[in-house]
Amino acid sequence: MNKNDFSDLENQIVSKVSDAFKAIDMANLKKDINYKAEGAVNQFKVKFNECNKKNKQNISMYIKKRPSGSISGIVCIVFGTIGISIYGLSVLTFSVMKVFLSSIFVVGNGIFIILFLFFLVSLGLLLKGISLRKRVKRFNKYVRFMENNTYISIEELSKLTKEKERFLLKDLGKMIDVGMFLQGHIDDEKTYFILNDEVYNDYLNLKKQQIAKENNDKKLKEKIDNFEKEDAKSTIKIGRDYIEQIKTVRNHLHKEDISMELDKLGNISEQILNQVEKNPEKAQEVNKFIDHYLPITIKLINSYEELNNQVIQGDNIKNAKIEIEKSIDLINKAFENLLDDLFEDVVLDISTDISVLKTLFKQEGLGEEDFKNKK
Repeated sequence: MNKNDFSDLENQIVSKVSDAFKAIDMANLKKDINYKAEGAVNQFKVKFNECNKKNKQNISMYIKKRPSGSISGIVCIVFGTIGISIYGLSVLTFSVMKVFLSSIFVVGNGIFIILFLFFLVSLGLLLKGISLRKRVKRFNKYVRFMENNTYISIEELSKLTKEKERFLLKDLGKMIDVGMFLQGHIDDEKTYFILNDEVYNDYLNLKKQQIAKENNDKKLKEKIDNFEKEDAKSTIKIGRDYIEQIKTVRNHLHKEDISMELDKLGNISEQILNQVEKNPEKAQEVNKFIDHYLPITIKLINSYEELNNQVIQGDNIKNAKIEIEKSIDLINKAFENLLDDLFEDVVLDISTDISVLKTLFKQEGLGEEDFKNKK
């Protein structure tokens, strides 16, 4: 081997190592992006918590000292109760008189209607007062659960108060509108109740940073996806070139027993490449198949063809051909296992779908056991 040969060999090694590291880096980068995407919300919450700790203070300055309904609610209850007592008794009295003493006591329908309307107004005042007082109690409860924090998640508040999130959003929104929370905000995603403008602005800034980060991650992921697609195209092209070589040798050996194994080899290899074509992200999983297994296989079958073309078939040639035939059978089994591994995600998805269906059927009373019990 001369100096040029060593130089070429060195270049090949460097190229292979570079490609390997590039593939590893891209694979790891994709995993890292997926991990970051899953943890983006958690990171946002952590940063928001840090902002909240910095702004943790006495929240009384952001809360109305006399919340709407604290006095008006009592007034409505008092006047409503008095009105119901007076007008309710009047309506009842006139009703009795009209039924039992109609012959000697004539009551005008107009007076009765007016009294009844005043009774309804009084009832409305009472109910309004009760509603206002209940809202004040809920307001005090919300403040108590804030524990001097400048924000709280709607989900957490729902657990603490035993109220539905939809009700809380409506209730807090009304309290903000009537000025019970002087600087209250609910975020656009309806996930946080924020007590003051400063923290709300911090929230908006963090949200902008998160959106910018997600957009960058999305662009990077698209870049990686494009790399995977290009990598898959390259893999498929190289693989199909090898398959063509297998077919060529098989056609030359169509009269030999090995031809059936070569047909099988070509079919399995084609199915593997079809899977990569459908799922470009699996290109990394078949790198060894393309870079090592197929080239060695091609070398073996070319050697078999060369040996088979020899006029004199001595013992060494026969033994070598037998060993190659055994190797091809072994290669086919290995390739079948590789193809089966590529369907692992599909099988998992199918199992999950079946499990979900069974659970739904059971919940609806449509399971096999339910029908047996009915019989």
